[in-house]
Amino acid sequence: MSTDTRDRSIALDTDGTVGPATFRLLALGCVLVLTGSYVSVLRDVTRVVGGTETLFALVGAMVLAATILARTIRPRTATLGTIAAASIGFGYYLSVTGTAVGAGTALSTATGLLADTVALATGLPLLRMVAADVWTLGFVPGPVFLSWYLALRGRYDLSVVPGGLALLFVVLTGDAGTIVTLIGTLAAVGAIGFGELERRGGSIAQAELFAALVAAIVVLSLSVTFVPGEPASTDVGGQGDSSTLEGTIDSAGERSSIGGEVDLSPEVRFTVQSEEPSYWRTGVYDRFTGDEWVRTGQDERYDGSLPPPPGEYETVQQVVTAETQLGVLPTAPHPLSIEGGFERNTDVSTHGQLRPSTPLLEGDGYVVESAVVDPSPADLQAAGTAYPDHIAGSEYRQTPEETSDAFRARTAEITADADTPYEKATAIEQYLRSNRGYSLDVDRPDGNVAEAFLLEMDEGYCVYFATTMVQMLRTEDVPARYVTGYTSGQQVDEETHVVRGLDAHAWVEVYFPGQGWVAFEPTPGDPRDDVHAEWLQDARDDGRDDVDTDASEGVPLIDDDDSDEPEPEESEQPDRNETEPEETDSPADNETEPADAEPADRSGDETGGETGDDGVTVPVTVTRETAAIGLVALVGLVAGVRRTGATTRLQHTIGRYWQRPSGDPDADAQVAYRRLEGYLSGQYRPRRRSESRRQYLTALRTAHEIDPRSMDVLRAYEQATYGDGVDRPTANAAIETVDDFVFDRVPGVGGGQ
Repeated sequence: MSTDTRDRSIALDTDGTVGPATFRLLALGCVLVLTGSYVSVLRDVTRVVGGTETLFALVGAMVLAATILARTIRPRTATLGTIAAASIGFGYYLSVTGTAVGAGTALSTATGLLADTVALATGLPLLRMVAADVWTLGFVPGPVFLSWYLALRGRYDLSVVPGGLALLFVVLTGDAGTIVTLIGTLAAVGAIGFGELERRGGSIAQAELFAALVAAIVVLSLSVTFVPGEPASTDVGGQGDSSTLEGTIDSAGERSSIGGEVDLSPEVRFTVQSEEPSYWRTGVYDRFTGDEWVRTGQDERYDGSLPPPPGEYETVQQVVTAETQLGVLPTAPHPLSIEGGFERNTDVSTHGQLRPSTPLLEGDGYVVESAVVDPSPADLQAAGTAYPDHIAGSEYRQTPEETSDAFRARTAEITADADTPYEKATAIEQYLRSNRGYSLDVDRPDGNVAEAFLLEMDEGYCVYFATTMVQMLRTEDVPARYVTGYTSGQQVDEETHVVRGLDAHAWVEVYFPGQGWVAFEPTPGDPRDDVHAEWLQDARDDGRDDVDTDASEGVPLIDDDDSDEPEPEESEQPDRNETEPEETDSPADNETEPADAEPADRSGDETGGETGDDGVTVPVTVTRETAAIGLVALVGLVAGVRRTGATTRLQHTIGRYWQRPSGDPDADAQVAYRRLEGYLSGQYRPRRRSESRRQYLTALRTAHEIDPRSMDVLRAYEQATYGDGVDRPTANAAIETVDDFVFDRVPGVGGGQ
């Protein structure tokens, strides 16, 4: 397209009709919608990890640059510039991360970037990337600039390629939902279609082709959600029920949700033989989205050992036996090695937590050696803030971008007298334990759960306490992470612990230089223990046979004659001793978390569904998406049928077997002959161009001895076409004769076989 042509097409049509200029504007608008589809997905990422203003600034700058350069540089130069800009962006990403998504090894070439790209394209969500903010900002400039540059030059077919690939990529990562994918796909096809209409001067002769193309591409674009991604979590056993809190904590390895009202499961999950009681850790999460936790990075295969904590530690050995199917590997923090035949089926997260690649069956067992981190309050007080690079530049200080000033101000008020990270941690821990009640009967708040719990709610359970403490610490620039697993359970002899579903729990780990990760317990214990003991007793009274082992049969959950919680040796630091899970098996520290049901209305919140009288949630959003896709497919089918001439062929086929008499005998006689000739053409041979109709029928009668009544139909045709016309009886006779010919060959109707 020449410059003069582009100049003329930019202007609106002056006569008010739909013409090339209007279609050009529509095509450009579609390119912007395509761009907006994948930028909206990246916006969802930056909302969590930060950088939204920078993201929008980059998008605006690329659109402006493309607008200015569209008339001054060639496409080859623009493409090379795009590649250069992308290289700079991803080079910065590599310099920030220094590692591939889950590799944990130094990178000196683009191999790490390739590893990250492959991981994302095979199902790793963007929110699980270690440096998702940097990657997002490195990703967006290229497709935005090149798409808009090519669109302004009238190359709409090429302009949708970079934008379409960008959208496809975020679909492959699992971040783009159905509606975003559908909108982006329609926009891409619309850009091509309107561009073609502009090129043809506004002709809509190809509209059917475009409609069929839309439907085909929509179906193909939605099918990419079925490409192989990360393996599904080992969702097994009673704890694997996705409707339970325990299932969310223990089996959804990459995410941990936050629910509302929950129940408890008293079923025995596993037993542990250990010289020391401990919290049994199963998951570590570092990125908070506002309503759930995400584990960044990818798992790696266990290679025989795990790195030890940085400071001094002792070791403890545990023998864990599964009492039901398990999708987790409970261990005392911090695991160093595992034995017992599961080494080849064990993965390790980027946070050093073990997970099984295949589920444990009832009776399976393994041996874990763990490092016990037991620093004194004085050691923690003196730890300082000289964090190593992998802690200082990590997700352990991330807060959602929209964290409110009120939340930060309230946290600052609570920690006003604290000077060190340790003092801040103990101040927040003590505040939550003293000022919030424990209850399973809570309504899940909308928006940021940590803010709602600190600023609005009066009570909650462990996930609320732990989530809020982690986020409060992070606003004070203290590295912290959210940890899930089980409390020590019921101690039935000197070294045996029976762990049930009602022991599922969430707590906090805070990093201290020279010491490593240290556990803190912000959840109050006394009312919780009473509730959990009552649930166990009720299950026993109901005669359930899955709530005890032989060793725990009839043993009360709480022994009133035995106080497990030691008095703190240093009264000025009471919470440090109370909140060290590795040190004590006290009732106050034996906080167990409801393991058995996320609220029924949670799924409705996620899917936009409505709950009927029978308690079944109707996924309204999914239904609307399905209807929209079905409508597009229907339009495409109709357009495709018309485009391929299937409608005409169908009409001809039906007309061959059935003729409705009209008010014009001459026309009926002519149609009857055409039906006859169509029938004879299929049965014998078509009429040659050099043959007249009479010569054709005569030849067929000679060669095949066809019914002589065929000549009566021909004479009616000739009289209607070349003579004075035919009367109604003659036309009807011709129709009946052809009916006899046709139906004589239809199986089950005439004599056809």
